[in-house]
Amino acid sequence: MNTIAPHLTVATVLAVRHLSYVQSLAAARTGAQAAGAMGLTFVILIVAFLAVMAWAARGLAVLITGFLRVAASMTSVLFAMLIAVVVAVALLAHH
Repeated sequence: MNTIAPHLTVATVLAVRHLSYVQSLAAARTGAQAAGAMGLTFVILIVAFLAVMAWAARGLAVLITGFLRVAASMTSVLFAMLIAVVVAVALLAHH
């Protein structure tokens, strides 16, 4: 999906541009055909928007995963330091 979304967005922009050129050239279209073309354009834009949002959500999920990994490693280091301090205090208090 990471490589499809940018291509889909470019294809959608080109398709909308092409449809606008075709609409300006076809002056004899009926209202129903024009509404169908507008509906198709709207559906294509919705699909492109959803693809871009999925790509962004995936990037955000990767970023959050990285933050959680860093937090987990920091927690384990702090816990090990706490154990070392408790052992050192116990040894010093015993003597």
